[in-house]
Amino acid sequence: MAIVPLEKITIYGASGQKSTVLDGLQSLGCLHLIPLRISEGESPELVSKEAREALHYLLSCRTIRRKPSTAVPFNRQDVIDEVLSIKSDVERLEAEREQLGKSIEDLSAWGDFSLANLDPASAEQFWFYSIPLHELGELSTDSTWYIAHRDNRFAYVIVIAEQQPVDVRFAPIQLDHRPLSELRTRLSVVEGQIDELHWRRVSLTRWTQRLKRDLDAADDASARAAAANAAVDDESVFAVKGYIPNTAIDDVRAFAERYGLALTLEPIPPEETAPTLLSNPEPVAGAEECVTFYLIPGYHAWDPTAVVFYSFSLFFAMIVGDAGYGALFAIGLGIAWYRWRQSETFQRVRYLLLAIVIATIAYGVVLGSYFGIEPPSGSLLDGLRIRIDGKPMMEHQTGMMIISVAIGVTHLVLANLISAWRSRGSSRWIGHLGWALAMIAGLLAASGTVLDVDTMTLSGKWMIAFALIAILLFSSDRPWMRSPRDAFGRILDGLFQFTNISKAFGDVLSYLRLFALGLASMQLAATFNGLAAGFLKTGGIGFLLAVLVFVVGHTINLLLGILGGVVHGLRLNCIEFFNWSLTDEGYAFQPFRRKAED
Repeated sequence: MAIVPLEKITIYGASGQKSTVLDGLQSLGCLHLIPLRISEGESPELVSKEAREALHYLLSCRTIRRKPSTAVPFNRQDVIDEVLSIKSDVERLEAEREQLGKSIEDLSAWGDFSLANLDPASAEQFWFYSIPLHELGELSTDSTWYIAHRDNRFAYVIVIAEQQPVDVRFAPIQLDHRPLSELRTRLSVVEGQIDELHWRRVSLTRWTQRLKRDLDAADDASARAAAANAAVDDESVFAVKGYIPNTAIDDVRAFAERYGLALTLEPIPPEETAPTLLSNPEPVAGAEECVTFYLIPGYHAWDPTAVVFYSFSLFFAMIVGDAGYGALFAIGLGIAWYRWRQSETFQRVRYLLLAIVIATIAYGVVLGSYFGIEPPSGSLLDGLRIRIDGKPMMEHQTGMMIISVAIGVTHLVLANLISAWRSRGSSRWIGHLGWALAMIAGLLAASGTVLDVDTMTLSGKWMIAFALIAILLFSSDRPWMRSPRDAFGRILDGLFQFTNISKAFGDVLSYLRLFALGLASMQLAATFNGLAAGFLKTGGIGFLLAVLVFVVGHTINLLLGILGGVVHGLRLNCIEFFNWSLTDEGYAFQPFRRKAED
């Protein structure tokens, strides 16, 4: 559960071994290469964007044919050209199908006719209008017009005139010049062509694995060419340099002994910016996606994956705030666990999703919310609810606000404690402890004021005084006694830190969104339940309307809850928390690794 320690390694060998050594290092896949020279030109791009586009188009097909025998001849470029031709034709035909559908919908109210049959010598034209029924009386009797069709809202009127009528305040409708029957015939032809192209695409999916292997091999060749350009060599010796995880050093040493290579290892100095390689246990590794979504921690920073795993799960649960929704999540996760068990991405995030499901159900139970419905009084589920001053949690808004702020203070105090631990080599660790103490003191003072507990308020104020002194005196790396100038600079650095008081205040209050969004979700669920109950009382068709309102309403609320849980859960971790504990941004460890399978 940390950033993997790296070392810098330089490998030396005879120039004749260069190609073999690069192949071997690529198979090992454990080096992040460091260029030893500036390349005179860019490495050749051996895989075109068109090739990748063709492969992606085949992989996105729902039906994949079984791969053929290796004895069947395969021409990569011919397959790519045919796939891209199919893709282009399908896109063109689908656009035409959409346009035909709109034209048919527009013409259906007017009937099957052709404007081409009009007398070309006539100056009069047809103007088509869709006019609300209650405004038909406003049509001028001086105009020649005809109602082709009417429904329960509109009359579809044809006006015959040389110029666009000025007495009709509606805009004329532009209709397709082709007859309705011709449009329907063309639509049938287009759909048939799309169907034929689909089965041609399905037929080509038999080459997917071979095409992917060829493209991966081409990528590997391109990467080797780039590595060769980055290495330094002369007529007799070459050298390759890179970062290597400590855990892979023995493998590279064995490789060097096998080929008679020389190598040197050196530690990474604190001032050097090295790539970051994260390694976490499988249960929490899924949270790496949440961390790297915002930034990649610097090599000399720390890995917040485990903290984000638990805090994100809690924040998501508090925003959704319903055990019934959590049960739906559990059903969906169970289906995904079976259907996507071969997916590498799902394998990485499945335990994070499981933690979110458990947290959502548990939090919904203690709130006592099941699709916005409270459990019956005196029932087992009612006994599991947590009450504040005899009220259910969500009904005690002051208590929930204090709980949300307390969670925020705990989260940010943890951030400052981590920063203090990482600064333990200097006196700045006391300054970070000062900020942690200030946040705790502010919570005590505010809670004492709200709850009218003078002891808490007074204790909080004294703690704030001690915290501010610590921040003032220990927020600088300057020495104390070297000179009056350094002492003054140290005090000045501390005074500048006081500008973060408003930031700390705003960051703590930002956690109120956990209560506000959770309350909004519960209120919206209760509103839909009330509407559904009202329809249910009417009987007859009211039952269907009640079911419709219940399902649609809770679907909307659920989607809003998921969106809010993801966005605000990530925000509280990646902005508020990281701002106090993780300021060094790095870049990812990119191993020189073979993509193609042997």
